[in-house]
Amino acid sequence: MTKILHAAPAVALGVLLGLAVGDAVHSSANAAQDVEVHAFVNDTCIIADEPFYVPQSPGSENAKFLPIIAAIVGQLASVFIHHEADVAAGKMKAQAARKDTRYAMVRQMNLYRADLLPAPVVRLNANLGCMTIVAGSLEPESTDCKAAYVPKTVTPETLKLSQDQWRTSRTDESVENQLRRANVCVKGKVRAVYEARFEFSADGTAYRLKDAGYQIESLLTTPQKRASRAVIYTLKISDPSSTDQEEVLSVAWVNIGTVSAGARSSGAAGNVAPWLRVPPLTPEARRSYEERTKVQQEVAGEIDALKRALKRNQRMLAGMDQRIAASSGDVAEGLKQERTRITVQYQTQSAELDARIAEYQDLPHEPLELMPVTIEVAVTESESEKKSQLALADLIGSHSDIVTSAVGTATTGLLSRAVNLADESPPSAPAVPASELERARTRYFDALTDAETAPGGANVQQKRELAAAKDGYNAVRRSLGLDEI
Repeated sequence: MTKILHAAPAVALGVLLGLAVGDAVHSSANAAQDVEVHAFVNDTCIIADEPFYVPQSPGSENAKFLPIIAAIVGQLASVFIHHEADVAAGKMKAQAARKDTRYAMVRQMNLYRADLLPAPVVRLNANLGCMTIVAGSLEPESTDCKAAYVPKTVTPETLKLSQDQWRTSRTDESVENQLRRANVCVKGKVRAVYEARFEFSADGTAYRLKDAGYQIESLLTTPQKRASRAVIYTLKISDPSSTDQEEVLSVAWVNIGTVSAGARSSGAAGNVAPWLRVPPLTPEARRSYEERTKVQQEVAGEIDALKRALKRNQRMLAGMDQRIAASSGDVAEGLKQERTRITVQYQTQSAELDARIAEYQDLPHEPLELMPVTIEVAVTESESEKKSQLALADLIGSHSDIVTSAVGTATTGLLSRAVNLADESPPSAPAVPASELERARTRYFDALTDAETAPGGANVQQKRELAAAKDGYNAVRRSLGLDEI
């Protein structure tokens, strides 16, 4: 198991991180400060979504356990992240100035992924489901502890009852055992585990984190058993920079309130965080995508335009057959000639479509990764709720990706504003240059298809429409810094 947890390819889950804070950050002189923090991202939560299992052959000593709830941690596979970069020790030392905060070290990943099959499309490099933060020491990366996992096997006498009445027969209910299901192999005992679900708006332009539960064996900043702390944890996405002044693209957080050693929770009942904007594709990443997929987009654009043209002509032919049946004389003859023209155009378009599909299959289809970002997770334990609010404002800084609100400087009202926003519906996607580019591209390829497949050649009107569509397409491309076609 590497310290980076990947999800199943079926959900295309990219992996953010799973990294320990090293000795360069925390002094070994204080045992309370020597806490390794690791973060994992998957399609489901490791602890909160652990499924019940039932033996395939009850009574058999070698029974295979099958999940009866479809919430399974994905297969680990290193397929999405190819470029990793450790943060310089100097940056981590600067962050460590916050004595109440423990960090999972930053790594670099590409936030977006361009898939070229069946057609070029850019989407988030991950359908993020759940983040699990583990405070404790992990076994070496080569360790495989999945076989040691003891499943949560439902007892036969409760299997027929409602799900909330199921009971398990296993004896090892430790969090260390639960983590083994995802091959997170803990050395000794876990200090604390926190989980948060990613929630996305329907259009994918906004997200937020929601508390999915925690198990705290001991606090990270003090060994005192009776001490209590106000705990928040944050996920920061930044634009990589050669300097210490990275541009923060987004900061998400979960505030779980005041806890002490031995605290347990199965998750927050309501939403307590505002909607945040998903960092959009940067102009540089957009240009890279457009340049590297130029040929694929041109051929895919013609394919889509031909499909739309075929559907239009199918509807026209169906309607024309009805009109011909209801007409006679010269009118019927004229309609028949028009039907013949449309039929010829339909056949031409169909042949062109087959040729373009074959052409696209011969082009490179390897997915591309775009927009490198750095990711950092931090767990903060403050002595009071007021200090927790100030710590959150400090960690967020002047960044303002909150939808319909801006995060200001450290103020005690920051969290109350977040609560007021929490229950609002997710925002609709605003008009962005990328959508304008898609609309302009569609108009251009529709006009191009009409002109190129017109029987006897394009007429004057079709040529004018093509020229206008091309000018409009190029105008949008220029506005985005792209080469004209």
